Amino acid sequence: MAMLTVIGIGNRLRGDDALGPLVIDELKLMNGSDLELVDVGSDALSILEHLSDKKKVVIIDACKMGREPGSVVSFSPEEADVVLDHDPLSLHGLGLAEALRMAGSLQMLPEDLKIIGIEPESIQFNSQLSRTAQQAMKMIIEEVHRELQNSKRNLKILL
Repeated sequence: MAMLTVIGIGNRLRGDDALGPLVIDELKLMNGSDLELVDVGSDALSILEHLSDKKKVVIIDACKMGREPGSVVSFSPEEADVVLDHDPLSLHGLGLAEALRMAGSLQMLPEDLKIIGIEPESIQFNSQLSRTAQQAMKMIIEEVHRELQNSKRNLKILL
């Protein structure tokens, strides 16, 4: 079993919203057996099948947080005031907030869950990843590697 599950959420056709899946692509190039990498596309609800029986999960998604574009913020569901977006044109059929609430009510949340959000600059259809998102992608990959190293250190302490 992998030490860390990383889930990327996003639509590859919508500019910075593609960041989650693109980070998964990059991590696959470097991956050993310590990471389980999952690209759920724009179907945030499908994360439910990847949460149960996991100890440590990192979710990567473009999140409107009211910050400067390209800002990267790591938080747990408890630390965030995750607001449901009732926009019928939401980028995801059911959004991350709804999926996490459902997972919580079904007692499927892992022991250690972290969300790494990036403030998008552009989510226009058929647009490329912005420069700010490209720079943020490097920071996100570094954060994932830090999480993996922390998992390895914690495992050594338990042994």
